[in-house]
Amino acid sequence: MAALCRKLGVSRGGFYAWRNRQDSQRRVEDRQLLAEILSVFKSSRETYGYPRVHAALKAQGIVCGRHRVARIMRENSLKARMARRFKYHRHREHLFAGTPNLLLNRPPANAPNQVWVGDVSYIRVRRKWSYIGIVMDHYTRKVIGWSFSERHDAALAREALLMAVQSSPPSHQTIFHSDQGSEYASKEYRMALEEAGLRVSMSRKGHCWDNAHMESFFGSLKTEMVYFQKFTRLEEAVAYITDYIRFYNCQRLHSSLGYRSPTEFEVIAA
Repeated sequence: MAALCRKLGVSRGGFYAWRNRQDSQRRVEDRQLLAEILSVFKSSRETYGYPRVHAALKAQGIVCGRHRVARIMRENSLKARMARRFKYHRHREHLFAGTPNLLLNRPPANAPNQVWVGDVSYIRVRRKWSYIGIVMDHYTRKVIGWSFSERHDAALAREALLMAVQSSPPSHQTIFHSDQGSEYASKEYRMALEEAGLRVSMSRKGHCWDNAHMESFFGSLKTEMVYFQKFTRLEEAVAYITDYIRFYNCQRLHSSLGYRSPTEFEVIAA
């Protein structure tokens, strides 16, 4: 021990004093807080960083500082599990002209069912692409319709829309907004929108941020769950993604919603 102390440049007495010293009250409280942080972190599927962990603790009535939560998570190597986004280029078909972006000249939505947004994305299953269609309420960020298919067509988007209409009946003033995807410009899909009484809106060409809420959702879905899975069957992908959607709607805290879940925010908005 004397040789080790000399190597480290400390005295033997100092080493034994450090070893026998009792933990400070602050250190004891940090250990107790760590247990609460771990509970929140694991229930979030290890996807929460310190801002959301702090918000969740605050909602549980646990008083602590945001920087303290960040320090404890850093000291214990608790880091939100995020994967790098896979970048790809979409092939764009010829689109129907003359559909305006109705969101540009109106104030932001301030209640549910004023604006719906939709999009389609790619999910790799084995060595093939499969597809997921989503409809989300623009105000509450709640996913209200979804569908899965091995084909990228209008039927995929239509099934997600029909689920949304059934779960959250729209008014005749409800706007449905999407990007300029061929599935949304198809005759089949336009008929479904007309039958539901929805007003049609489309993003401007080359302006992906016109549909930012959907881009954000797919980013969260893929970096928090999909990129960590290797799906061998479509049914397996459907089960995992459906479970994530339930988590996203009912548990996942959104900073833009005041660190509330979409379901909780929807109840407050009602």
